[in-house]
Amino acid sequence: MLYDEKFSRNLPTLSPSEQKKVRSAVFSIIGLGGTGGFALESLARLGAEHFILFDHDRFELTNFNRQLLASDRTIDRKKIDAAVARAKAINKNIRIKKYGEFDPSKIQRASIIIDATDNLETKSLVARACREKNIPYVFCSAEGSRGMVSVFTDYSFEKAFQLGDKKLTYRISRCASIICPAAALAGSLAASQALNVVINKPYIKAPGALFFDLFDERVFWKARLG
Repeated sequence: MLYDEKFSRNLPTLSPSEQKKVRSAVFSIIGLGGTGGFALESLARLGAEHFILFDHDRFELTNFNRQLLASDRTIDRKKIDAAVARAKAINKNIRIKKYGEFDPSKIQRASIIIDATDNLETKSLVARACREKNIPYVFCSAEGSRGMVSVFTDYSFEKAFQLGDKKLTYRISRCASIICPAAALAGSLAASQALNVVINKPYIKAPGALFFDLFDERVFWKARLG
């Protein structure tokens, strides 16, 4: 089978049974820009074949410095359409349900969700929907040379970020300076943590979080949220 040959180099790092779990799991990604594009790429090349994708935006020139799917061919194209085309170019058998704005009613079948949005209000909405539906939630963000990732299952997102009841208007990375390696690393780490949840490997569980700074000699460190 083409599938077996395409993804044979995942073995023996992934066992045959783990590869089957990846292939059958339903991965949902919210946001297909910097981090989301790299997360989708990683999961598609891991052999994932089922996706639920959300993005309402289009590519513009300011995306070119860090977004995998941004190119002269995709300029002014809907990000979600470019993402679908990219995924199917890797594996034509990939099945994708695509939507614009995030809709909690569309994630019921998801095995896990990666939140690659840049709006804390949206992240809080997604995290709450995942908690209500008992779906593991992968938080990731990148800004400048830095980024972080954490997986929420039963820990409160609001407590982790000390949000309380105040109105959420802070944007994590919109219109901020972000370099491509930071977006790529955050997205790839998010995909790796989603993989670990699906195949029952250890993962960074909230309130724990993994941080990185590409300009820091440590590069990586762990810390507790909230």
